[in-house]
Amino acid sequence: MSEELNNTPEASNKEIQPVNESTNTGQPLKADRSQVLLILNIVIILGLVVLYILFFTRGSSVESAGAKSLKKINSGSLAIAYVNSDSILSNYALVKKMRGDLTAKSSRLEAEIAGKQKAYEKDAAYFQEQVKNKSISDQSAQEVYQSLMKEQQQIVNLRDKYSADLQQHEFNLNVMLLDSVTNFLKRYNTKFRFDYILGYNKGGNIYLANDTLNITNDVIREINKEYFAKHPDEK
Repeated sequence: MSEELNNTPEASNKEIQPVNESTNTGQPLKADRSQVLLILNIVIILGLVVLYILFFTRGSSVESAGAKSLKKINSGSLAIAYVNSDSILSNYALVKKMRGDLTAKSSRLEAEIAGKQKAYEKDAAYFQEQVKNKSISDQSAQEVYQSLMKEQQQIVNLRDKYSADLQQHEFNLNVMLLDSVTNFLKRYNTKFRFDYILGYNKGGNIYLANDTLNITNDVIREINKEYFAKHPDEK
């Protein structure tokens, strides 16, 4: 009996001892809690990433074209350059030739009109002198007068016609010039691949331009080089 009583506390102590050790230290419980918190944090972060992707993916699908372009510009992925249109008109060899041709034609037509006007004024002065001196009959005076009026109207009509011809010629030259510059810039841009090449001129729709985007001098040099290669006699 005494042996059983003596042995019982020892046995019970052996069974209780591991429990007491784990309860006093508390390390296994803290380790489990840290792992749980780590897993929860990872899950939350992954959830936020998924929501972020879904939100912006859906937003970009309904984003306007203007907003997309603005984003592209702001991100620096949109390549833009400009040329000064006034400088092109002043320095492009083709423009100088066109202006020379237009000026020559205008001078030729004006000289023709001036010659006809001078001849008319001479005939009119002679007619007035005849009427004043009464050296012409009334019937002849009426016929000469009608002839002079017809001549004067012909001069007016011819002046209007030549003016319209010059305007049309100038328009055609401007179209030719625009085509020439545009086609050159297409060839020029195969090397640089700008998204936009804008035309800038004083008083135009572009109020401010960054000088680092200005390719005017390079364009003038290259377009004249190409022009003179085709027209070496005009150098």
